[in-house]
Formats: sequence, structure tokens, C-alpha cells
Amino acid sequence: MKKNIIIFPILALSITSCNQFPSHSFTTSQYVCEHSLLETVIKEPSLLETGLNEIRCVKCGETFTKTTYDLSQCVFEDGFYMYDGQDHALSIKGLLPYGATVEYENNSLKEIGQKEATAKIFNESHELIETKKAHINIIENTGFANIYIDTNNAPIEDKENYVPMTMKIDNCSSKYLLNDVQGNIRLRGNGTLTYDKKAYRLKLDSKANLLGLNNNAKCKSWVLIADYADQSMMRNASAYYLGNSLFNYSNNYSTDYQHVNVYLNGSYNGVYLLAEQQQVNANRINIKEPETNSTTTDIGYLLELDNYAKQEEYYFTIGSSSSGGFGGYPGFGGGENINGITIPSKDYTIKNDIYSQEQVNYIKKYLTNVFSAFKSVFKDGTLKTLDENHNLIDSPYSSQYETLNSMIDLESLFKMYILQEYMKDIDVGFSSFYMFVDFSMTSKYPRLTFGAPWDFDWSSGNVNNTSIASPNGEFNSTDFDHKNVWLLLLSKTDFFRDMMAKYYSIFVNSGILEGAIAQANYEAVAFANEFATNYSKWKTLGTIVPKYTPDVAKTYKVHKDAVDYLVKWLLDRKTSLDTIFLVKEELSQ
Repeated sequence: MKKNIIIFPILALSITSCNQFPSHSFTTSQYVCEHSLLETVIKEPSLLETGLNEIRCVKCGETFTKTTYDLSQCVFEDGFYMYDGQDHALSIKGLLPYGATVEYENNSLKEIGQKEATAKIFNESHELIETKKAHINIIENTGFANIYIDTNNAPIEDKENYVPMTMKIDNCSSKYLLNDVQGNIRLRGNGTLTYDKKAYRLKLDSKANLLGLNNNAKCKSWVLIADYADQSMMRNASAYYLGNSLFNYSNNYSTDYQHVNVYLNGSYNGVYLLAEQQQVNANRINIKEPETNSTTTDIGYLLELDNYAKQEEYYFTIGSSSSGGFGGYPGFGGGENINGITIPSKDYTIKNDIYSQEQVNYIKKYLTNVFSAFKSVFKDGTLKTLDENHNLIDSPYSSQYETLNSMIDLESLFKMYILQEYMKDIDVGFSSFYMFVDFSMTSKYPRLTFGAPWDFDWSSGNVNNTSIASPNGEFNSTDFDHKNVWLLLLSKTDFFRDMMAKYYSIFVNSGILEGAIAQANYEAVAFANEFATNYSKWKTLGTIVPKYTPDVAKTYKVHKDAVDYLVKWLLDRKTSLDTIFLVKEELSQ
């Protein structure tokens, strides 16, 4: 997928024949010019800026211009819904470039069948840029697909030891049916291990695709998320919908997902969210791993900001050591005080295969110095960057943006900021926060890149902390206990407000939040029986589930009550963020 370098476009110069452009003649008293030789200057479009094709005749000097928009980060694709008596509509997935808008035609279907819908994309002057077609499909409602896991009654007891299993999938399209799939299963998670309804990690013996996820990519590792702490069971799905739109149509990654019924050794075990394992894989996070037992350092590294890092084999710590702690966890309550804000140390786990302490030291030095350069901008405005050996040097650039963008894919960080700002995930600075970089010759990620968003059950109002539970106000720019140091530092740069206004405008105009809300409402209605059956087994609806459940959960009588609360919270959150990040001219329109 195409990756755009933003803000600083490259100008390309070429000579082309006039037959590539509309015929045009220019008459002077000396000659008639047929524009047989044209000089073209091209400014490539980006997500934030329009491009420009400037065509100049080298004979007469007349100039023609044409603006272009980067539409590579958005698609209009077929959608499938199970019949629920409601109207359904498609929406653009991904991000429309800054200044572009979309209008839909023939985009509503209620009964079983198919309809072709049209999406028209316009520029700032409401001139048509492109027309896209896709089909809405409504099919018979047969409920969620079923996943059957058989361990021959062997218990699944911990997250260290896999248990052999056989798996099959039915109640789905015939092309996704699976039978007698061999593999292994274990528990997954950290805090969720204490819950009665367990989450699972699946590792198949051979690569296979499950239910068409991620464009039918075949992989061995998959995850079944229990969503036990989230009584709507839609917070992870909503966050992954936003993450897909933000990341999956650029050179990045966010997990695909689908709700399913799970049966374990013949017994119903509830509704789960089937998702992809956060891992290095050509179809997931595509970075280079070393050959087995190779100690070379010019490879890719997948990193997780992870407060459970000390449980892993390879991890390291960045930042000033802290004293005390928060809630019994190290890394909170102390650290380096900069301009009145505490920047705590954080632990990072290396999530891909490596084979030596040398590799650990290499990536630790790199990330330490990138973070130090970022921190120095906040501390006193000093501009530092890295040399070819990842040592800190004075920046050759004159601005904070250019300096940081030379080391960090700032577009990916702004996208992550928007997602985390919307969801207000209390664990954003605690764990499940991923980044990656690849030092190989074929690298797609030569700069530190943020992506693979994960774990949102304690988010979007599902917390008992009053300020974080509120849909109002800024989140990542504030100095709270679980703050994310990367997002906090981004919010303190001199370019943050202007850039955030543009990225947020793109997010809003792309209709991504509305798509996530439509998904939540659809599933709550179409699959009400499946969710009711889940809560017949797991008696958590309307209760307080440790550790952050807010009191409002006590009011839930049926599953849709929990979904309605989530939807209202997301809409109220949008109202709040619109007043903060949208420019006044846009708000007045």
C-alpha cells in the first residue's frame, strides 16, 4: 500500500508530448504554437495537501495547471448485512484527503437483496474528483458464525502452555467453512486472566484464513477476545473500526475482526471477538525478522509499551527511573519532571523473534535517543536528530516538525493520537501500545512508526474515573497517571494544534465515527439473540466487573442498553472534540 510523505512534497520535472493533454493552440504575431513539447512540474498529493500538475510549453511559455488529490487512503467497497428490518448504507472506509468531501446516491437498502450505491468525492470547490461504486447486500439472518474447539477435554490452564486442539467453523458462507483444523490453544491476556470467561490465543499447525478476515490472508496465529469487562461487547470492535480506517489503507496495520459464537469441547462458551494476533507477518506488521539464531541488528523490531514487560524474555526500560508507583505498579508516580509535568520511565517488550542481547541493546539505544530528541523539544526547544549510528546530533532542520519527522512517522502518530483521544482508553500509557521500525535494506518502516491499536475494553466511558469517563475535554495532553508519554510529548510541540486541526478535519469529513456507530447499532439489533444467550451464560450484565466498571453499568437491563450508552458517549465525545479541534470556519458551516 502506498505511503505518503506529508507536508514536504518533492517536485518532479519531466518533458512530455502535448498529446497527453487537451489540444490547445496559441497564436502570436510571430507563430502559431501547437504545444508540441511540454515541461511538467509535479507536486505529489498527500493526505494533507493537494498536488499540482503544472504543464508549461517550452516554445511559447503558456502554463496549464491541474490540482490532484491523494485518494489512495480511502475505498468504497461492498458491504454485507444480515436482515434485521433496518435500513443499511455503505460509507467510505479510510481517509478522504484534506479539503475533500463525499456525497452518496442510491445508498439505502432494507430488504434482502442487493443495490449498487454511488460515492461521489468532491474537492474544496465542490468539483467532482472521482466517482466510486459498491454494492449493499442484505442476506438472510443466520446469526454469528460458530467456532468449535475440541481439546479432547484437556484443560486450558495458563498462557504459557499450549494445548492441542481441533477446530471447525460453520454457520457462515460456504467459502469460509473449515473442518478438522489442527492446532493449539492457550489462555491469553494479563488482567483478564482473573475473569471467569477466558480469552484465548489460537496457533494453527498450518496457515489458514478465518472467516475472510484481512482480505483472506492466511496466518497461523489468531485471538478470541472475551470482552468480559465491556458489557456492550462493542468497544474493541468500535476501536478496531476506527483503527482500520486510520491505518489499513496506508502503509500500516490494524487488526481485522468479527464476532463469533465459541463452543469449547461441545459446550457453548459465549460470544467472542475473533481478531488477528498482533505479530510480525507479511500480512500484518510487515517488518524483517532475523533468520533463526541470527544476531544481526539490521532487522525489524516490533515494540510494545508494556507494564507487564518484566514477564517477557526481551524487554528494556526508557526514561528516568521512578520511585513509588501507581496502584502497586512501577513506572507511575515518579520520573523526570519537565516544565511541571512528570515524564515517567516506561518498559518496552520486543514482540518479534530476536536471539541476542546485542539486538536488545541496539533497539534500546535507538528508541532511547529518539525519545530523548522528542523530549528535548518539549524541555527547551533544542532540536536533535540521529546520525547513521543512532547517536544524537544537532538537527540540520530548522523546525520541530522536520526534525521529529526525520525520525518518527508523524502521520502515524497523529492517527494514533486521534484514535486514543476519541476512545479515552485508561490503559493508553500502561500497555498494548505498539510501534515498529525496520533497519533492513528493504524496509517499509525506516522511521519509528505507530500502529496496531489494541485493547479498548476499559475505554469510552467504561471506567470509574470521573474525568476519564466523561466524554468532554482533552485527554492525551493532560498529566494523568496512565498518560502515554509519546502522545503527551506530541501535544506539546509547536505544530500540534495546526496539524491536529487538519488531521481531525480529515477524520470528521471521512465519516469514520458514524461508520463505527452504525456498526454498533446494527450488531445490537441484528444479533440481539446471540448477545442475550451470552449473558444467559455469563451473568455480568448490569453488574460491576472488576476493575474499572462505572456505576452506570448497574442500569443495564438488556445488552442494547450497554450499546446505547456507548453510542451516546461516542456522539457526545465528537461534540466535545469538534469544539476543540475543528477550526471555527468549519464549525460555522
